[in-house]
Amino acid sequence: MTIRGRGTRTHGHGKTWRGKGKRGGKGWAGVEDHRKVSAIKGGKLLTGGSRKGKIGHMGKYGFNRGGLKSSANSINVSQLERLTDKTEIDLTELGFDKLLGSGKLGKKMKIKVRAWSKRAEEKVNAVGGKLIAPATKKVSAVGGEIVAPANK
Repeated sequence: MTIRGRGTRTHGHGKTWRGKGKRGGKGWAGVEDHRKVSAIKGGKLLTGGSRKGKIGHMGKYGFNRGGLKSSANSINVSQLERLTDKTEIDLTELGFDKLLGSGKLGKKMKIKVRAWSKRAEEKVNAVGGKLIAPATKKVSAVGGEIVAPANK
């Protein structure tokens, strides 16, 4: 007779030959509680009315259409004087889309920008400056280009 496996803790069978032990119930028991992660990872998600008394949907659901929102590259009124010493500035050439009203404007300026906030307009007008929307190209139904000022 051989003494195979003697001197090792599991005799070469790992954890499988240790007896049943405590497994936390049979089947889908504990999916709502202590087996939630294994239920999600296993792919058998419970649906609303399929199992009585159990929870409904878990995990990701639906389709996310990301990337539809565009964020404007904005600048505050307080940062304008640091950009230039001139009284005229074209923010569209510098890569800014919107002028916001945070801070103070010390001098009268003529500012060309696509969009601005109500507070920025009040601060520029209070100093005696002007906000100008640049001309944009709009294509007509006939096929020609119409140059018109951009909307605020």
